[in-house]
Amino acid sequence: MRGALSAETIEHAGTHYWVYRLDPKKEALELHLPEKAGEPNTFPKLAASVEKAGRRLVFAMNAGIFEGNFRPTGLHISRGREITPLNLDVYTKRSPEEPTPNFFLKPNGVFFLRSDGSPGILESTAFGASGEKPVLATQSGPLLVRAGTIHPVLQPDSTSKRYRNGVGVASNGQVLLVCSVLKRDQGMSNLYRFAELFRDKLDCPDALYLDGDISYVHIRGLTGPVEETNWFAGILAITEPTP
Repeated sequence: MRGALSAETIEHAGTHYWVYRLDPKKEALELHLPEKAGEPNTFPKLAASVEKAGRRLVFAMNAGIFEGNFRPTGLHISRGREITPLNLDVYTKRSPEEPTPNFFLKPNGVFFLRSDGSPGILESTAFGASGEKPVLATQSGPLLVRAGTIHPVLQPDSTSKRYRNGVGVASNGQVLLVCSVLKRDQGMSNLYRFAELFRDKLDCPDALYLDGDISYVHIRGLTGPVEETNWFAGILAITEPTP
């Protein structure tokens, strides 16, 4: 069973994570957006949609941060088509005490796949200037790790612990799709430790935060049946023909 063969659980700094290792030149990663504007995307909806095409979910995980109307906050490209544009906005705080939302913790970034399957993660402005024409992209923030350096705002002693999910590109070219184990006593971490996981344990010199608290993952053969979970905008998925 492909999902079970490609995934494992890993512990880092007391937190447990699901890690799916994808060779993007051998296994196709897809980005699915809601079928109707303003409506949420869910794992069961996605499972039903791919089943109509004679396929089934191997893997599913929520993509980048989105707004209340289920529109992605930043760039999303699916099958070569731009769904939402690159967002280079700077967040304006209403007061000095207001925290900056995660998406706008600069640098933020874009995870993408080229037409030949090769992956990349670039800082958002650098992506915009790169001329890249990917077939898949999701923008989010913060950029956890950039060229082996953890995001400067993140602190190892932060008390903000949440379920988290993200994506990294490993030194060997694999894509690492990571989500917290959804057990309160096992799966909660701060952003620094999450970044450290990618850099130090998963050999990812570049990694992007996707979302937190609402994070969820389905891996066929490991996490049980597809369940009604949180509501999302983009969902990253891997499918296979239904036997």
